[in-house]
Amino acid sequence: MAVTAANTLLAQDTGAPDLATFPRVGDTNSRYQVLCQNSRQLAREVQDFMTGLLGQYEKYFQNWSSKDAARVVVFDNVDDFRKYAGGGVPLVHAGLAGYCHLKTDEAGNQFYELVTYEGPNLWRVLAHEGFHQFIGYEIGQQIPMWLNEGMAQYFETVFTIGSQFHVGQVSRSKLLYAQALIVNKQAPPLSELIQWDRATFYANANVAYPMSWALVYYLVNSNGERFGQSEFRRYMQDLKYGQNDYRSFQRRFGADINRWQADFENYILHLQPQTN
Repeated sequence: MAVTAANTLLAQDTGAPDLATFPRVGDTNSRYQVLCQNSRQLAREVQDFMTGLLGQYEKYFQNWSSKDAARVVVFDNVDDFRKYAGGGVPLVHAGLAGYCHLKTDEAGNQFYELVTYEGPNLWRVLAHEGFHQFIGYEIGQQIPMWLNEGMAQYFETVFTIGSQFHVGQVSRSKLLYAQALIVNKQAPPLSELIQWDRATFYANANVAYPMSWALVYYLVNSNGERFGQSEFRRYMQDLKYGQNDYRSFQRRFGADINRWQADFENYILHLQPQTN
């Protein structure tokens, strides 16, 4: 979940633990500054994981700009996490496992903060929210919702073999959900999905999330091109340079989206899952 509204980093009476007491790994010269409640060892593991993931994010987005240390906060229990979230995030719900938001400190400096807790899906949440954090620094708050959430889900299934990171595996649950939406004709037309704003996207989250993941997977993998030479990468460059996202989408992938929606649906319906 990406929360882009800027929140002022001031003392708040939420009952949450003071982050100043958390073991910290990394400084302002590091790519990631990690604070983990009561565990310096976990902070080191999270920093290593995020640094490895950063290499994957940059592989897709070419490390367009250098960034100050991004902050990651990991609570050791869900109650403290929710207290902290309730003090700074406008949308808190029962299923919230992590979020990334833009904060402003007392000196007026802005930074993206990733916040989560030690739950069963910690590493998946870090991969998802870490992309929101990364793309926030790269493109800012103007990234289309479908692309932001679709790419974040694309990285969720990351796994490692030795020191090598692998991303983009097909999630069984997401794939089956997307396929069911297509078969039952409940999926939104792509021409609508790519124009949904934040409010519309979240109001239709049950279809928006799986179809955004499906569209991203299709655009990254369907034509067999190397990513660096693909229209999808050119589209991302257009966004980086401030071009209109809808007009750029039409220019890169075709003005008549309905003509290739059938190819998209056929591709997703024949896709096979690779992981849960």
